[in-house]
Amino acid sequence: MPKARRRSAHRSERFEDMALPDELLGVLAEQGLAHAFEIQSAILPDALAGRDVLARAETGSGKTLAFALAMTSRFRGRKVHRKRPLGVVLVPTRELAVQVVDTIHPFARAVGLTAQLVSGGMNIEKQADAVARGVGIIVATPGRLIDLAERGALQLDLVETTVVDEADHMADLGFLPDVRDILAATPMGTQKMLFSATLDGQVEEIVDAFLVDPVSHETTPVAAAVASMDHHVLAIEPSAKREVTAQLGARPGRTLMFTRTQLGAERVAQELVEVGVPAAALHGNKQQGLRTNVLAGFREGAFPVLVATDVAARGLHIDDVGMVVHVDPSDDVKEYVHRSGRTARAGAAGVVVTLALPHQTSKTRRVVGEADVEAGWAEVASAADPALEELGGRTPAGEPADDPTLVKYKGAPRKLDLSRRGGADARRAEERRANEERRASWEEEPEPRRGRSAGRGGAGTRRGAGSAGKGGGRGGAGKGNSGRGGAGKRGSGKGGAGKRGSGKGGGGTGSSGKGGAGGRSDGRRRGGPR
Repeated sequence: MPKARRRSAHRSERFEDMALPDELLGVLAEQGLAHAFEIQSAILPDALAGRDVLARAETGSGKTLAFALAMTSRFRGRKVHRKRPLGVVLVPTRELAVQVVDTIHPFARAVGLTAQLVSGGMNIEKQADAVARGVGIIVATPGRLIDLAERGALQLDLVETTVVDEADHMADLGFLPDVRDILAATPMGTQKMLFSATLDGQVEEIVDAFLVDPVSHETTPVAAAVASMDHHVLAIEPSAKREVTAQLGARPGRTLMFTRTQLGAERVAQELVEVGVPAAALHGNKQQGLRTNVLAGFREGAFPVLVATDVAARGLHIDDVGMVVHVDPSDDVKEYVHRSGRTARAGAAGVVVTLALPHQTSKTRRVVGEADVEAGWAEVASAADPALEELGGRTPAGEPADDPTLVKYKGAPRKLDLSRRGGADARRAEERRANEERRASWEEEPEPRRGRSAGRGGAGTRRGAGSAGKGGGRGGAGKGNSGRGGAGKRGSGKGGAGKRGSGKGGGGTGSSGKGGAGGRSDGRRRGGPR
């Protein structure tokens, strides 16, 4: 049976009115932070008192700062033992781990503590050495933390506070069994804080098993936050998608674009660079040092567009993202909400744009409807459509821009190999342009060729699956010699079977009836390139 959970009243107040050490108040002042956000005002009194906390808050609400202040306040001046941290923060992704540890660092230093990042994709020996020397707070992905524990490089018997951040995303990624093992290894009765957008299923089981008399806090729901953004759906033709994406990427300000696949992220980023819009890709198949470098550059404003898979859709906070573009529409409402939540954070304004191809419009209507937002719909036939100008879209320069991924930014690892790059390149770009020109030529109305008559029967496809004209004796186009009627390769029509240019009305392969279309019309496939 679920436990009863106390709820507290939410009120906004000044940090200096809270029970925070002077060292932390000094760091807050240096960062220009004076008033606590709603979730911080709600959580901090209970967290500082050592209570178990269960919190549900909107994306960008400031919960990371809330538990960072609580942990550094409680551990202020404490002795740190080798291999035995005082606090552990569990997060689902490496990007979020980097962001959380960056948030904690200045407050930890102010009270004489150290914070250590422990995540996959980085040198485990260096992480093990750092933990062995003794750290106050570890920010970790579950798998890497368990790896260190199994090596004997980490022990959890002195942990006093454990934070599970983005617990629902942990469940989506299948990490909750690891989280359960980690919580079971920490002393029972020590402080646990759990943050999640939803509190059901496996997350509920974790709460019931490990949290003791938790105080529950909930601020504005995520859906309400997303509803406050300005939403637009552009129904576009496939031939216009690349130019429309470039127009939106060239807008003033910072833009975050989402694609469904890793290759898609690389392709879109490279296409933007080719037309003069500096952009970089972020996805799980990129080396961790390169991912950290790309995020650092985007955060500092070195380039305006980041193209990412859903690895950037949860938890990441980047200031002043004015627009989120779903280059590939979201498959479900949860994905839509978390992608869109990368803009309009902490009360700022934001615009969300979804690009929907003809076969994606019905799914997009469903997802937007389930998100309970009112989106403006517009049919965009080309990059010259006024709807793009209204969204701030501009025509890019047209000349290739410098590739942002070839620059090392502040905050990137000291040893960073920028020569190992995957994804799209100049050769692929040239192939892509050639394919587009070929596809455009096929879409044009074909002109009659010498020696071939264009009757009412349509020209056949590669194996004669073309349209069948009623009087197709003269209509089909055969591959070989052309007589009065088009030649089918092995078909049979009313006018008899022809083989490569003989007969009056040969049918195409597999077709029968009155004048089927000829097979192999001109030796060229009439579909998109592979």
